[in-house]
Amino acid sequence: MNKKSISKRTADKPGPLIFAGETHIGLVREVNEDCFCYIDYPQESSSLAVVTDGIGGHQSGDIASALCCRRFVSAWKKKRMGNVDSVEKIKTFLYEQIVEVNNDLFAQNSRKNLDHPMGTTIVTAVFTPSSVISGHAGDSRLYEVHNDKIKQLTEDHSFVAELVRKGMITEEEAQVHPFSHVISRSVGPSDDMIPEINVFKRKPSARYLLCSDGLTIHIRKEQLLEYMSMATPQAALDKMMKEALIQGGEDNITIICAF
Repeated sequence: MNKKSISKRTADKPGPLIFAGETHIGLVREVNEDCFCYIDYPQESSSLAVVTDGIGGHQSGDIASALCCRRFVSAWKKKRMGNVDSVEKIKTFLYEQIVEVNNDLFAQNSRKNLDHPMGTTIVTAVFTPSSVISGHAGDSRLYEVHNDKIKQLTEDHSFVAELVRKGMITEEEAQVHPFSHVISRSVGPSDDMIPEINVFKRKPSARYLLCSDGLTIHIRKEQLLEYMSMATPQAALDKMMKEALIQGGEDNITIICAF
């Protein structure tokens, strides 16, 4: 086998990802209710990334979002998921962890009898050598960038997103809709919440973005594609964060880039 064929076969396979993550309180809010985490050990075949966004205006949204991340980190390490490549096992892991955190938060809400129960959105992704397995509830998003195109892999669980899917309003109108903040699914407020789990083929050279809506309320998809084309995940993150703050930083902003 010659060197050319070896190089081609390697290029056809996705390689290890490099991660960068950051959360910022923004320029308006007094509390950062976002949280994020990622686990990427070089000796393990699978990596985990999580972004959570405490529901704005609800009590203890920061506690709910942080609890989600802590539980995911603990369970990932305890179950040694970094060495698991089975898509079915990873799907089960994501589903069970989101449901367990939901049940815990719901129980806390019930005990405290809060007028506005604490809750959080979540978007999580597990990257294996061949697949991307996502779990989400709410409007925090997962994007894929490949061949100079950007695709939103998750569908928002929100009132305006449903209107867009039904063709009643455009994506541009959804950005300024008075009910753009209304979430139809989240972790914590309801005992019957079902997370959405999806599986995607991991493409060679594809890049991934997980973010809270504090980023996407300010930056259009075309701009995200431009920034995600930068040389490193940290450079892309820095550019997106700076631009979201320049545009007003109206909400907490959380970003994870994986190249």
